Amino acid sequence: MAVTFTPNVGLAEAELAEKWVNVDQLQNDNNIIITDKSDVNLVTYTPVLVGQTTAPQVGAGGSSRGEWQEFQGFIFGSFNVEFGAAGLVVGSGEYGISLPVPIDNAYHNVSSALNASIGSFACLGEGYIFDNSNVSLSGTCALDAVTIAGVSYVRMVLEQFSVPAKTARVFRDAMPSTVATGDTWLGSFCYKKL
Repeated sequence: MAVTFTPNVGLAEAELAEKWVNVDQLQNDNNIIITDKSDVNLVTYTPVLVGQTTAPQVGAGGSSRGEWQEFQGFIFGSFNVEFGAAGLVVGSGEYGISLPVPIDNAYHNVSSALNASIGSFACLGEGYIFDNSNVSLSGTCALDAVTIAGVSYVRMVLEQFSVPAKTARVFRDAMPSTVATGDTWLGSFCYKKL
């Protein structure tokens, strides 16, 4: 049998191909590597709520939970904030929901304060605001980023509302509605970590 060599690499092509086909261990090793790189565990975290002036509180029976995973420097995750009854605090100003790790502000366009007039919007994902007492004020939103004192947050950029008329670009204490018992904020995000 004739063996040819690749001039720039110096490999015996026939021999290399024959080993790949006939040696199961190479295939098994390759499959193990692929499985290992694809198996990324989810990590839970507790999102912190902040407000432009006063932070909202979920109250008794409420919860704030999230999960995330990192894959090659990108963070994929979600959060779920449910508001309970006694002790619920509406807060004031724009709302922010903490992300598990800081965002790379060189890669994303990130604002520096909970103030809709600062910075430009960058969409990191999507969310849903559920208003338990008025379903017409429930709706989808885009997730934008802000980093304050080294902690990154998402703010919920509102869709168009006709009743009441939209008066703010981002979700805040009274737009589109005031947070109450049974309300829920959901979101999923993807961003490059710092």
